[in-house]
Amino acid sequence: MSFDLKSYIETYNPHRETVDYLKGKSEAKSDERYAVETTREAARKTAQQYGGHVKFNGTENEHFIPPTTNTDTIPVTIYKPESEVCDKSTVPIVVYFHGGGNVIKSRKTNENVCKLLARDTPCIVVNVEYRLAPEHKFPANNDDAKRAVEWVSENKKEVGGESDSKIGVAGDSAGGRLAAVVCHDAFSLIDFAVLVYPKVDFTKANKSTEEFRFGPLLPKRRSDWYAEQYITEEEKNLPRASVILNKDFSYLPPTLIIVAEHDQLRDGCYEYHDKLKAAGVQVQLELIKGVPHSYWSLPGAFKENCQITNAFITDFIRKCVTS
Repeated sequence: MSFDLKSYIETYNPHRETVDYLKGKSEAKSDERYAVETTREAARKTAQQYGGHVKFNGTENEHFIPPTTNTDTIPVTIYKPESEVCDKSTVPIVVYFHGGGNVIKSRKTNENVCKLLARDTPCIVVNVEYRLAPEHKFPANNDDAKRAVEWVSENKKEVGGESDSKIGVAGDSAGGRLAAVVCHDAFSLIDFAVLVYPKVDFTKANKSTEEFRFGPLLPKRRSDWYAEQYITEEEKNLPRASVILNKDFSYLPPTLIIVAEHDQLRDGCYEYHDKLKAAGVQVQLELIKGVPHSYWSLPGAFKENCQITNAFITDFIRKCVTS
């Protein structure tokens, strides 16, 4: 069975931006055979067509984080707002991890999201090019995420900040998982976290997984294919893979979770929110109605909903920095 756009519209009455996007873009058939390079190229084309244009006044520089025993050299792009903005106060630094199922996407496909955050918060954004599967399987990108946060913490002035700049992590989908995991791996270095529809659990399905198993945008078949490229069945039970399996959440930083209403990952986000809340963590959840998975990385197609989301994120970061 494949995704039925007409039935989806009749059943869920999605936001008009969702309808326009899905009508303008052909959905993948449920019986499609995925191939790594084909899927990566499709993601690049989608980003080019629907990523929009963000006016950003500031600097954009590439750096290379030195390798360690567990990491290769990690390329990052650093976005710093115009000096007039940064001179007024100490701006925070946000380490950003793109989505893509641990298999596709890159700094480039998510650059406009990073520019939006840097411009509107304002903050310095470090956009991380972590290693991808199947070339580099779990936990390679976990190690890259931890290394990136550690390096930024040690080199705040090199990335354009100050010694007292607060550090946050952010990411969407698989990148949201990395941001959540690194809050456990390097908790003493992180002041706040923004998780945009993160994948927090590889081990079980829930109501939303079944409800949106055929899509839109992230059918279960595709999600399962991503996992097959990335991780073994045994490894899925590790907390560094399924972050919701951690035993203690009490030490985590203030966290914002953005949830897409029509997303198979929706209920996992709710469950992770409840875990943090029960542990006494300052956690905020915002449901963006009528939108599917991946909307946040497509600001050209989802202008209104990305503006709404960006407002939640910038307000949250500002509160974390000033509190």
